[in-house]
Amino acid sequence: MRHLIPICLILAACATPQERCINDAAGPYQAALSERAKIATSLSRGFDYVTEYETRRVFTRCKTKDGGWVGCWDRETHPVTRRVPVDRASLQARDAQLARDLPQLERAAERGTQACLKAFPEEDS
Repeated sequence: MRHLIPICLILAACATPQERCINDAAGPYQAALSERAKIATSLSRGFDYVTEYETRRVFTRCKTKDGGWVGCWDRETHPVTRRVPVDRASLQARDAQLARDLPQLERAAERGTQACLKAFPEEDS
């Protein structure tokens, strides 16, 4: 996942001003569609994944001042992913709210796209 962010930034930098404007205008609508898809997946599975970080004490090697090594205790943090049951009522309520908001978000995305097309007309090569 960490490697995906720089790739997206590079691709976004390569986009034309018109494409960046359209992506920004359609962002909330795309986010709502994505959230609805995640909600549907969670509801069909019946559980979600939660990642928590646990710090544990581990016995390891530490370097001494004179350049040697000695056994010592240190702390390491590890991600622990667990399955947790979903709260069906809250997910269904959020899905219903998104369903009510989608038409408005879609119209806003269309208006934004039209404004972007006017502000950044395509250049003929």
